[in-house]
Amino acid sequence: MHNHEHHGHSHEHDIQGVSGARLLYVVFLNLLITVSEFVGGLISGSLALLSDSLHNLSDVSSIIISYVAHKVSQRSANERNTFGYNRARIMAAFINSTMLLIIVAFLFKEAVERLVSPQSIDVKIVILIGTIGLVANLLSMFFLREHSKGDMNVKSAYLHMLSDSLSSVAVILGAVVIYYFRINWLDAILTMTIALYIAKESLEIFLRSVDILMQSAPKNVDIDELVSRVKELSDVENIHHVHIWNLDDKTIFLEAHVNLKEDISVSKSMVIQKDIEKVLSEFGINHVTLQFEYNGCPNCNVISHGINQN
Repeated sequence: MHNHEHHGHSHEHDIQGVSGARLLYVVFLNLLITVSEFVGGLISGSLALLSDSLHNLSDVSSIIISYVAHKVSQRSANERNTFGYNRARIMAAFINSTMLLIIVAFLFKEAVERLVSPQSIDVKIVILIGTIGLVANLLSMFFLREHSKGDMNVKSAYLHMLSDSLSSVAVILGAVVIYYFRINWLDAILTMTIALYIAKESLEIFLRSVDILMQSAPKNVDIDELVSRVKELSDVENIHHVHIWNLDDKTIFLEAHVNLKEDISVSKSMVIQKDIEKVLSEFGINHVTLQFEYNGCPNCNVISHGINQN
């Protein structure tokens, strides 16, 4: 027996429709930042500016990936993809966060080398280009902010912009300090700080997307409590072979076998199904598939540990 809730579905598509268009605006803004910071970094000799341009180059590709994933996720389910294409957005978040973590490692390596051998930079160029980058990044954040709250894919793109904005502020302030105090090694320290911040934000999305792709049980669902609550229902003997997973960053699925205390009619099992669904909805589970049994599996575990068990 199977139930799929659709509450809030149309609103969700409205959000995605707007975010898709805004992602394109952000692509153009980031292309502008990338080119200006790369050229400015080469002329000024600033590693922080060059690292920011490399970060922005990854943003351009990641936002394109996000946009493509957004378009793919809107496709309807079919005989080949019966769950639909929503998980394309999770794949995009995984790819984007992985790219950022690789870039962090590169930036850290370059910063260590620059820390060992500090170099002078052209501060005026750094401040000018950094300001252009900051304005463009703030505009990008404005386009994405409202829709980043309900979509992991858009949130990953928004975090790119947020980290870029902080990078631009750090680059500008660093250039001012270097100009007045001649502390050239500060450029490398700023690069390391930027890299550490990007790593923290990216790791959260990376781990979350891996959990979803691995079909791990959501961390906010206490399986022991869930099983206990279902067993409190008067007609239920036990619940076993439980599988709980996220289809995407919003939808939680559950499938399970339910042993009943009596051999009942299908119509009565429908009533029990509704009672169980009501309990599961309190745990945020909105897609339920149950297999009812009578003395079907008296000694089965809540979680199936055998590789061939279903």
